Amino acid sequence: MSLPNSLYIRNRLVEVLEERDGKESVVFRLSDKYRQRVLEHSPGGAIPALPSEDMTPLQAMPALVAHLRALSERVLAVPGFPERIAALAALVSRMAHTQPDGVIAAIMLCPYHHYTAHHAINCSLLAARLGQSLALTSQAAEQLVCAALTMNIASAKLQDRMASQQAGPSTAQQQTLHAHPLLAAAMLREAGVEDEAWLELVLLHHEKTDGRGYPFGLSGDDIEHQVHRLHALDLVTAKMMPRTYRSRLKPKVALGELYAGKMEQVEPELVSHLVKIIGIYPPGSFVELADGDRAIVVRQTDNVATPIVASQTRPGSLIDTGQAEVSIVKALNFQVEERYLPLFYRLWEAT
Repeated sequence: MSLPNSLYIRNRLVEVLEERDGKESVVFRLSDKYRQRVLEHSPGGAIPALPSEDMTPLQAMPALVAHLRALSERVLAVPGFPERIAALAALVSRMAHTQPDGVIAAIMLCPYHHYTAHHAINCSLLAARLGQSLALTSQAAEQLVCAALTMNIASAKLQDRMASQQAGPSTAQQQTLHAHPLLAAAMLREAGVEDEAWLELVLLHHEKTDGRGYPFGLSGDDIEHQVHRLHALDLVTAKMMPRTYRSRLKPKVALGELYAGKMEQVEPELVSHLVKIIGIYPPGSFVELADGDRAIVVRQTDNVATPIVASQTRPGSLIDTGQAEVSIVKALNFQVEERYLPLFYRLWEAT
């Protein structure tokens, strides 16, 4: 793989021959001029603290987003960047392990103020759950979560703007988007990341099996399973987050389109794992029951179509929707105002 023949990219990146594990290979690094530019635009100030371990994911989401956003803005300026991301990834993974339904509820319920950082946290939570579902090694799972947290660090400001603009991306914005995997991987390398698998995941996370991805247009078996997984996570997470120019897709619709190949080709086995993780009616989503009651989904059961829900009319009452008289008749497209979220914290408190 070599740098695309683009002046935009070649003014920011250089190809360097380096020796690793006794072998010489070409790696991409930031040009001196672009590195200096990144440093000059790094803000000062302290990094917001990570949330407390005893918080639910719903409570912790704002702090997780603020911490990641601050790190991403200072990727070359903050000491120990790789270790800080690894610490955040470890916290995300612990939450996914101890509160699997709570992390999905946080994705469904928490509104975003900074799209890119929030998207990355959502994607990392799903990545942690996917690692568990696939029984990945601890190293592979950590690499997937770290890559989810950092894949968009080179285009954060642009993607934040695009999340609120009315029109689609301009030509200049498309140029930046197509370069961001290359720039992000080079920035991470510059920041001290030495894990080649992590770097490769970030570098290739927009490659598609049909060869229509970027930056290299890889296809088929040239795309590793882990890369394909991260790309699918990125895709489904983005579809489940609203933008100014479109509402978010219901998870059932998003996963159905993914399975049918309407978005693009994704391995059926991977879609099955995502359905298992997210559910047809995910925790944190709202549904209408056969008896006319409305409820919020609290946790999944062995049957993704019959989760446990909490009634809106009978506070504190948990309902098994596997019973015909209270079965789910439809999903509701309802969003809770941020000021009311504390009313739902108790539903996902650790027991």
